[in-house]
This record gives sequence, C-alpha cells and structure tokens, in this order.
Amino acid sequence: MGSFMKYLWVFLTACLVGIIYYNSSLPLKQSSEISGWFAALTQLLAQHLDIRLTGDVEHHIRKLAHFCEFALLGLLLCHSFSALGVSNRTATGYILFLALFAAVLDEYIQSFSPGRASRVKDVLLDFSGVFCAWLEYRIWEWSARK
Repeated sequence: MGSFMKYLWVFLTACLVGIIYYNSSLPLKQSSEISGWFAALTQLLAQHLDIRLTGDVEHHIRKLAHFCEFALLGLLLCHSFSALGVSNRTATGYILFLALFAAVLDEYIQSFSPGRASRVKDVLLDFSGVFCAWLEYRIWEWSARK
C-alpha cells in the first residue's frame, strides 16, 4: 500500500475526531437546531413511508448520531491500523483504548458547552458504536479470508 494511502486513513480519522469534538463544543441551542432539522426530515420521511413515529424523535436522532459517528470512528481506526501494518491483536487494544478515551474526552468537552451535560451512558453509547464497527470489521476480514 502506498505511503499516501497509509496516512490518508489516519488523516480521515483525525478529521472525524475534530468534527466530533467540535459538535460536542456547540451550545445546546445550536446543537438542538441541528438535531431538530434532522428530526423534522426523519418525520417527513416517515410520513411519506406511512410510518408513525412516537416519542421524542429528536432525542433518538441525537443518540443515533452519537452511535453512528463513533461507529464511523471505529471503522476509520480499523482501517488506519490495518494500513499501518499493525497486527490485529495489537490493533484491537489500541482501537478499543483510543475509542474509550475519545468517548470520555467527548463527554468532558460537552460538559463545558452551555446547556449540555456529560453522561456516563453516553460514553457507553459512543463506545458501543466503535465496538460494533470493530466487530463488523473483524467479521468481514475473517470472512474475506475464507
């Protein structure tokens, strides 16, 4: 693999972490406007598909966004360590540690954002996104060898 491709994955990973931390630094009002827009779009799509959504759709959108952005982080971390030639066993330790660290730091940053709070359950949600992506990546890798 070319030197450029090796570091492209690392660069993309760093960019995503920056985006995650930027989103966490947004005040509640601004963050709610963004998730409110997605919630409205989801409601329109659901109506078009004749699906009735109940409950706090915006809250669920926010939690799904956390899970998905950290799942993407997990995939990028897997690709980064793979491109750098790190063994699966070693990479697994680094990926899961870095993911947990990123999730904790994300919530820490969020605790300083006006109107927002830091929650342990959000760290667990973020980490579960990375873990699911890591697991899927390893299963895909394993099945590709057969």
